[in-house]
Amino acid sequence: MDAAMSSYFQRVDAGLYAGHLSLELNLLSRDAARALTADLHGHPVVALLDGLVLDDPGTSNHHVLLGCPPLKEHVLFLAHDEAARVVFPSLEAFLAAADAAVAGGIALPELHPNHPPVLADQHALEALLERCIDHDEIEVALALIPSMDLTGHGMLARLATHEDFFLAEALADEIARRPEPALAAIAALCAAHAHPQASSAGHRALRALGR
Repeated sequence: MDAAMSSYFQRVDAGLYAGHLSLELNLLSRDAARALTADLHGHPVVALLDGLVLDDPGTSNHHVLLGCPPLKEHVLFLAHDEAARVVFPSLEAFLAAADAAVAGGIALPELHPNHPPVLADQHALEALLERCIDHDEIEVALALIPSMDLTGHGMLARLATHEDFFLAEALADEIARRPEPALAAIAALCAAHAHPQASSAGHRALRALGR
């Protein structure tokens, strides 16, 4: 166990972050985290991204520490009713949000940053995304898209035209959230997708771009 994880569990094992269910905050001890991770290891995001489940707030949602490069040390939010996404770049940032939740009486998910952190190593992220697509691990691929910097147009074009419309829809949603003029051609590809759900998202992206 590395120093950051050891320090994290020393703080969590003191019990200050347990049992705040009204705040959706219930961080697990080291042994409890390992046990719940074993229970959830059938989930592709947990399995393929080498995840360690950090909490059990009683909502079917979990924060998961990732061990797979280039996502190592990032914390992902695995939500029951929405797509998984990275929300914190480190355990330290995750604990800072937990401290703020306790201090302010605010539910922990409400303290997620407005925009997921963009990974520094985009080349490695695209390689991981490509492997997920090639092996039909679409749920994992969807969790990676929000962490893209949206500059690798080759991969973006593949996502926009992929037969699985969820990929094109997720990409279009990211373009709408981060509209840049250089993304107009990719948004147009999403809008031209055969599936109406992806096409609708593509048109929303075009509108966000003023097209």
